[in-house]
Amino acid sequence: MNREAIQILYDYHYVWDKVWDCVLELSEEQFVAESDYSWRSVRNHLVHVMSTDNRWMARVIGNGVPARLEPIDCPNYDVLREKWNQIRDQTQTYIQSVSDLELQQTVKVTLPHRNIEFEHKRWEILAHVVNHGTDHRAQVLARLHELGAMTVEQDMILYWWSQKPN
Repeated sequence: MNREAIQILYDYHYVWDKVWDCVLELSEEQFVAESDYSWRSVRNHLVHVMSTDNRWMARVIGNGVPARLEPIDCPNYDVLREKWNQIRDQTQTYIQSVSDLELQQTVKVTLPHRNIEFEHKRWEILAHVVNHGTDHRAQVLARLHELGAMTVEQDMILYWWSQKPN
């Protein structure tokens, strides 16, 4: 895996920006309305994805892993979106600067809450983050549909096609 391929994956990962357009159709009540699945509300899903992206990036970069963000840290759209944009921009800055050599280097990861310690190449962790985001994006899109908001396609191939001239 090289930097160009990782950049393509992260450009796709931020199809989230299109999902945000859908989220903004929700009322504040719908935004925090709970269901009985996964992270319960659209807000909670977004906080989870944002927090997870941030924590994995800290591991990849070699920074101390920040505390998990909690839904209470993001009481409304504006606060959540501001934090989301900050994490997205920091992530994209890193992705644009990482070298092919760095992507092949090993990162040691410790997850005390799971009693796990392992090593992965940087690119493997970065690919995991994109995959994790795709899973939760599908869950958010399903919830948006249930709440009557518009949704968008998220298939990778459709994203790629939309980026290429006809």
